[in-house]
Amino acid sequence: MEAHNIDRLNVVYLGISGVLHPSRSLYELLHGRTPADDGHREYEAVPVLERILEGWPDARIVLTSTQPWAKGLAPVLERLGPGLAVRVIGYTYQDLTTKLRRGRRQLPLSNEDYWRLNKSDIVRCHVEWLRPKAWVAVDDETILWTTEEWRDHVVAVDGCRGLLDPPAQDRLLTALTGQFGAATGQLL
Repeated sequence: MEAHNIDRLNVVYLGISGVLHPSRSLYELLHGRTPADDGHREYEAVPVLERILEGWPDARIVLTSTQPWAKGLAPVLERLGPGLAVRVIGYTYQDLTTKLRRGRRQLPLSNEDYWRLNKSDIVRCHVEWLRPKAWVAVDDETILWTTEEWRDHVVAVDGCRGLLDPPAQDRLLTALTGQFGAATGQLL
């Protein structure tokens, strides 16, 4: 992670599958066909997220997806395009299993410990470690968030529609405004 002024860091914790494109497994389960069969493509909501984040030029992204772990960070950044890739300061798996220091022995999470966590626990652990000024999580995995997190920080999206869904876009704008302050410039 490059050096940032942590006191001013606004972070978007971003899932990829189910957020930037339909979750293939969920889509197939619900629709009996692949997202591609219905004209969807991977990372199709990147332009939507880019437009929304234009209002918060200081917002940074931490990827909560398993894709950087499975495919490597560079290919994921390429798919995100230059407008979003430049905002990415890390991904939770790498940060929590290599950079986090916790406990008496100041050790990071083990691989086994990381994979036992659900998304809400992963984000909480990362927030505790990074200590951003403000944060918003955007994901289709919605279990075990607290009421306060739901109200103030979490943008839960439909895993088949992600950020292509106008209500999800509205909720993201509301959460960003609530956490990061009023947008600068023109939105959407």
